[in-house]
Amino acid sequence: MIRRRMIGPALALVVVGGVVAVEIATSGGGPSSRPAPALPTHVLSGHRVDLASLRGRPALVNFWASWCGPCKQEAPELRRFDRGIGDRAALVGVDWNDSEQNARAFIAQSHWSYPVLRDPSGAVGNAYGLTGLPTTFVLDPSGNIVQTLPGPQTVASLRRALGSVD
Repeated sequence: MIRRRMIGPALALVVVGGVVAVEIATSGGGPSSRPAPALPTHVLSGHRVDLASLRGRPALVNFWASWCGPCKQEAPELRRFDRGIGDRAALVGVDWNDSEQNARAFIAQSHWSYPVLRDPSGAVGNAYGLTGLPTTFVLDPSGNIVQTLPGPQTVASLRRALGSVD
């Protein structure tokens, strides 16, 4: 008799769990998918970009700072990735909570040719949910954050992240 009473709640739990799993699998990013906040407007190098100009293809938004040791490690990988990506996706750098002079020197030293914006107060990074540097946010073609990549990335890890968006 006790077993019969448990079947109903157990079956309901299985059904709810299945519905949640299907929703996550078909939502294009699961529960962490959310619209990306606006990008900073101050351009350090390259051309001005905003979310509207990125729509239609995946984008990677990389937050970094000149004072960040792991960012220095990641810099050559970002350069190589950008040179090999073509029109398949966009890469945008965001200098976070840094001095403009140090940021410009870092960009020149890193030989970056993609757009780099400046977030001097850290407000944009905070809106993205930044918890450390470097961090790369993967945006789908609609401008939703579908993945967060904490720590220094490699060309291979960036390509894998992009492959999950295509």
